[in-house]
Amino acid sequence: MKKTLFTVLSVALLSALSFAQVTLVPTTLSSAVSSTSTTTVVVAAATGLNSNSYAIAAGTSYLFIDGEFMAVNAVNSTTLSVTRGYGGSRAQKHASGAPVFVGPANFFSQSRPGVLPGGACTRSDFPALPRPDIASQSVFDCLGGLIVVGQVNPQPQWKFLSPNPGAVLYTGVGTGSAGTAPGSTTQYCSEIDLPANQFLTGMAVLNGGTAATDKWIYALYDGSGNLLANTAVAGTTATGTNVYQQIAFTSKYFAVGPARYFGCLQGNGGGSSTVTMIKTGMQDTFLTKGVTGQTFGTLASFTVPTTFTTAVGPYWELY
Repeated sequence: MKKTLFTVLSVALLSALSFAQVTLVPTTLSSAVSSTSTTTVVVAAATGLNSNSYAIAAGTSYLFIDGEFMAVNAVNSTTLSVTRGYGGSRAQKHASGAPVFVGPANFFSQSRPGVLPGGACTRSDFPALPRPDIASQSVFDCLGGLIVVGQVNPQPQWKFLSPNPGAVLYTGVGTGSAGTAPGSTTQYCSEIDLPANQFLTGMAVLNGGTAATDKWIYALYDGSGNLLANTAVAGTTATGTNVYQQIAFTSKYFAVGPARYFGCLQGNGGGSSTVTMIKTGMQDTFLTKGVTGQTFGTLASFTVPTTFTTAVGPYWELY
């Protein structure tokens, strides 16, 4: 079986350049897999998956769940008949809600046994990212020009603050019109150091003392300034003063960690809404940058900062 898998992966990789790069977005298990011998799994969705609207198909699709690789033999709506422990991976139990990576063979890799993926990389060299690796039972990504290997299982859904403002700062910043009013031609970016894998629904910015009429766009970038995920480019109206305003991405994103990312905010300048920004003397070890010459609703790669600039880096929450 392992020989067959290597053959499948080799052929798929030879044709990888014919595919546009895909963002691999997991579906989830609708019910637990409570046995290592069952050959049926039920997923939340079997069509419209990943950034290329992929549909799971018998004979050509594979699953990667908690490090276990499976081949799909039959599809009945969201109920899948599978071969367990495929490619030399180990069959194991899986909890309901576990992320399920799906795709054709070339969306996955098979490193040498006992050797983790690593080294320098270019995102465009991979047909799909993030990328499950069968031999190491891990998920890796090309972030900041380097292969970053994350944990197989993301942390349970949690909110990650970057930087964490702490109770005193959080309750003290939003007095009156505290905060910075974002201009419509600047994108405001700050460093996010994610300590572990997280399957992200979206982001939240810490609003200042005024929130009304302005439109916000949030974007997540890797450590080299490549766009990974974003909220709707039409913008979402600012709401809630001195609180984190959550806005969902247009598509969920599996962020591999530990790794450095950047969170960026665009505003349309339609009102007087403000955002709490990191200032000198207040957690100014984070890299921040105001990217000028921007057009609201246009998200492009950018040159990441190497220093701190006061009052241009938002406080972020990933959820």
